[in-house]
Amino acid sequence: MSSAEHASSASRPSLVGSSIDATTSSGATAATMPRYQQLVERLKTQMATGKLSAGQRLPSLRRQAAQSGLGLNSVIRAYGELEAAGLIIAEPRAGYRVAPSTGTAHDTNELDSALNGGSQTRPASSRHPGELEHRQQESHHRPRAITTLTISDPAWQAMANASDPHLAPLGAAHPELDAPAVRRLYRLARTQLGAHAQHPSAYALPPGSSALRTAIAQHLSHHGHLCDSDALLISQGAQHGMSLLLGQLRAAKGRCQVGVEAPGYFGIVAAIEAQGHQAIAIPARAHQGLDVEVLERLLERHDDKTPALTLDALIVTADGHNPLGGQLSTPDRHRLLALAARHAILLVENTTFAELSFDTRHPWLADLAHRHADRPMPALISVGSFSKTLDPRTRCGWLWLSRPEQDSPLGLQAMIRARWANGMGDMPWMHAALSELITSGDYGRHVQRMRRCYARRLERLRAHLSAALGDSVWLPPPSGGYLQWCGLPSLEAQQLEQLHQDLLNAGIATLPGSLFNAEQSGLRLNAAQLGEEVTQNAARPSDAAPRQQDILARLTAHLQKALAQGEG
Repeated sequence: MSSAEHASSASRPSLVGSSIDATTSSGATAATMPRYQQLVERLKTQMATGKLSAGQRLPSLRRQAAQSGLGLNSVIRAYGELEAAGLIIAEPRAGYRVAPSTGTAHDTNELDSALNGGSQTRPASSRHPGELEHRQQESHHRPRAITTLTISDPAWQAMANASDPHLAPLGAAHPELDAPAVRRLYRLARTQLGAHAQHPSAYALPPGSSALRTAIAQHLSHHGHLCDSDALLISQGAQHGMSLLLGQLRAAKGRCQVGVEAPGYFGIVAAIEAQGHQAIAIPARAHQGLDVEVLERLLERHDDKTPALTLDALIVTADGHNPLGGQLSTPDRHRLLALAARHAILLVENTTFAELSFDTRHPWLADLAHRHADRPMPALISVGSFSKTLDPRTRCGWLWLSRPEQDSPLGLQAMIRARWANGMGDMPWMHAALSELITSGDYGRHVQRMRRCYARRLERLRAHLSAALGDSVWLPPPSGGYLQWCGLPSLEAQQLEQLHQDLLNAGIATLPGSLFNAEQSGLRLNAAQLGEEVTQNAARPSDAAPRQQDILARLTAHLQKALAQGEG
């Protein structure tokens, strides 16, 4: 299927069950591919041609099997691939429907508007006082320089607490590790370690294993992000990748001003400062992520007393903002690309949570830049990893360079040299295990499964806190992932610190909002570690549910106590 067909199909859904066509949307005949893939291609074609529209409900698995003449397992696999690609959505106890539009049909108009400086209509104010206060605090925002951690900073202790196995792990952003794909990864790793034992001096030299880069590129391309393996550089995670490119930026331009979201992930600020740059706070909002409207005013204001902001680079999390959970709309993505192009700003797209987006999966910035390569586009590097979607212990991520020119300080060859100087290479056996996991399709199915799992766990956490605390707590719904911002607008900074300490004493690790440069009081919670609500199989009883209920009860009790003191 062509990139245009894929982009179009990604914005439409569901299907009308009937027999399989003899020819697929890619031109292949039915006899040349597995039967489940024939169904996948048929449905993609129906979405691309408009026969299936956004929101339309699909036949049930059994009904589709009867209509198409396929086995039930083949239909399950076909629906699974479509869901993993973001084309259809699984709804608990309601079956499947076509995913909502991502706005790709209007890409050109939106980009033209953005290039011409057109403004977008902003959403209405929040219904919750916590969000309203959050918006009002930045109504006349001025960018400010922010500093990161020192070795004596309390943030180091907070991170140590978040990773302490003796504490309930509601702090660190670790995914669920008790998953079939994770267990299979380590079986594969053991096998590959044995195979590589005869080559003790071998490294997976930069740019990284060819098999792994090919597997990642094929996985991304299959899900609508048309990636070439030759544009990928393997790193030891997203944080390491950002440090590499920030180091190259320092070598090329000296000390730079790098925009970061506020609130935002403190590790990014640490990487900026460690490379000698200055971090500049740009406001982020719940529901929408980076406030592109404020950024535009800062970059293009005409005020003699306050000069316009100058940025050399901007690091943005367009999907699954950490910690607020917001997501940039497609029009704002166009607007951001146009702004960066006009002001020669290097965009660094942080995609660590992007694959865990729930109902709405917008095109990545890299996708839009690729589709509109004939228009002015900024330099753009996308950073990803397996740390949030699979297991942080893989120590594996990647840089996807939109412009892998040979002679640029941020081109692939220069980045390869920097990567080699910064650790020489990686573990070839882990690269081999990951490439096999991805190529088999197990990784894609794992991400698809965990999206549903995390959505349930977040819903459970939010329902519990809302029922216990009502309007005294602000719980903006995340767009994906497993992190929940718990806004506590009535608490002062000292009261929040006391709450954080009281929770530690009660055996619960959280991360206070001050670590994220948040101006509003709050905590970041991790729902991935809360487990399922009830045991699904009565034949396999578990003590997980009572244990999780105890954690939630202790968390709620301390929140209620702190809020009562704050209101008093």
